[in-house]
Amino acid sequence: MRRFLTLPLALLLSTSGQAAVTPATPATPARHAHAAAPVPAGPLVVAVFNTPTQILDTATRATLPRTTVRAGTHGAAPVAWSGVALVEILRRAGAPLDKALSGKAMGSVVRVIGSDGYVAVFALAELDAGFGKAQVLLADAQDGKPLGDDGPLRLVVPGDTRAGRWVRRVERIEVVDASGR
Repeated sequence: MRRFLTLPLALLLSTSGQAAVTPATPATPARHAHAAAPVPAGPLVVAVFNTPTQILDTATRATLPRTTVRAGTHGAAPVAWSGVALVEILRRAGAPLDKALSGKAMGSVVRVIGSDGYVAVFALAELDAGFGKAQVLLADAQDGKPLGDDGPLRLVVPGDTRAGRWVRRVERIEVVDASGR
């Protein structure tokens, strides 16, 4: 059985506002374990190849355009999910989108990583309006309320038949050059 492990360094903001680097706990095998209590919203780490890593805290994410989609998982009735489109997060972090998405950049993939080590992958082109235009949301609310055990951030992919890419407790997003060139 394959296991996907991630061992990123967790970037935490100290009370002085300075970035501090502390080692993350070793990732667990890919699975969705439920937390005992809601996790407070913390910084989201977004790493795009060839650009400085961005730390998007709650206040920064609040400045981005918000959207709401209706979707359900595992046969449940659709509910309202609110948050920021993944493509807007990527644009803010400097991902090559729109006209910059050509040549070698067409081989870029986006990895969305949850606190439990669960990983979902998208081709960057499938998220860009000029190519795939897939609707993917980084949700922070369900039916107008903050997310509980699945939050504070959850990836919602309304177009997927199965909810395998609906990552719970998202804490890191990476854009990686997978072109092989």
